This record gives sequence, structure tokens and C-alpha cells, in this order.
Amino acid sequence: MQQKVIDVEQLKKQVRKIAAGRVLAGQMAEVGQDLARIGGCQARIQAGYGQVSKPAQTPPRDRFLWILDGLVEVHDAGGHVVTVSQGEGITLPGTKPYRLRFPNLTLYLYLEAEA
Repeated sequence: MQQKVIDVEQLKKQVRKIAAGRVLAGQMAEVGQDLARIGGCQARIQAGYGQVSKPAQTPPRDRFLWILDGLVEVHDAGGHVVTVSQGEGITLPGTKPYRLRFPNLTLYLYLEAEA
């Protein structure tokens, strides 16, 4: 079986365009495109803008975010904030509540363990 070649730069452009359309319409943006399923993980290129969730939420599984362009603020239930910017990554355990806030349009690689 032949491997499918994925143009990551083209996916980034598509995700940015979709997210920018939502931002211009005055909406919060959280959109993405699937890359692959690798070693029990789902990989996506995501874009975010605004506050993703109001109360801190506990995800069902661990997640890893690698910021490609922009930055994200990770707010935990105790009010602590960790800022992760371009070229940095963060693991978000599925055991602790948090919420994400994107002060500007941000592109990131998203990995989540599959159930």
C-alpha cells in the first residue's frame, strides 16, 4: 500500500483561512484538519482564536499542543496561567481541568490519545 503524502503547509493555509473567516464574522474560532492516526494518537492541525471554554473542563484523554504560529494561555481551575508560544509545546493531562484562551489567531499541532 502506498503512503499518502500530506502537504502540511497547504493544510495550515486551509485551517487559517477557515478560522480567519470566523474571526471576521465576530465568532470564536476553533477549527482543524486531520493529519493522521499514528501510534494510538490522532494528529490534527488546529487554529484557535478567543476563549475555547468558559469553565475549566477536564478532557477525557491526554493532549499535546505544539504551537506553530501565535500563542495560547492555559488557565487551570486554580487560576494559574501558563503561556505557550510559537515553537513551544505543552502536555495537558486528562486528569486536570483547564481552559484555553487564544489572544490572537493561533495555529497548532494537536495530538490526542485515542480511546
